[in-house]
Amino acid sequence: MNDKHSIVNELINTYAEAYQNLGYSSLMGKIVALLLAAPEPLSLDEISERLQMSKGPISQIARKLKEHQLIERVWIPGERKDYYRATDDIFGQAFRNYARSMRKNEQIAQKFIDLLQEANTSDPEVIHLQDRMEEMKAFYALMTQHNSDFISKWYLAKPDLAETTV
Repeated sequence: MNDKHSIVNELINTYAEAYQNLGYSSLMGKIVALLLAAPEPLSLDEISERLQMSKGPISQIARKLKEHQLIERVWIPGERKDYYRATDDIFGQAFRNYARSMRKNEQIAQKFIDLLQEANTSDPEVIHLQDRMEEMKAFYALMTQHNSDFISKWYLAKPDLAETTV
């Protein structure tokens, strides 16, 4: 039988691997998983202790996660330490972060479409690249629309979260 501790450890390891597979730090995944599992905010010292890592890297990654609005600093009356918890809308925010990167791909395609049009050439390689960039733009434009539709449906299903988002 799995106890709470082993399940949380498995969650932490699974998130670490998933974040690493997406090109992020495995430590990001560990911190997110730990804070998802924690019913109360944790201090940087507690996070360090539970992950058995030094406080420096934990603090750096916590700042990045806070910038991406996946975790938030929480003030605890009478405490001088920084405490963190997963944001209420961590999954919606993670999806919006992902959707933003997809919009960037659409912008990249547009940039190269513009550059290639300025080249004004009949070179077959340039024409081929223009066609691929048009395809890329269309793909990411459609993906952006699907992402927008999805997040709207998510907030209809979870209206309490829509009110807390920026």
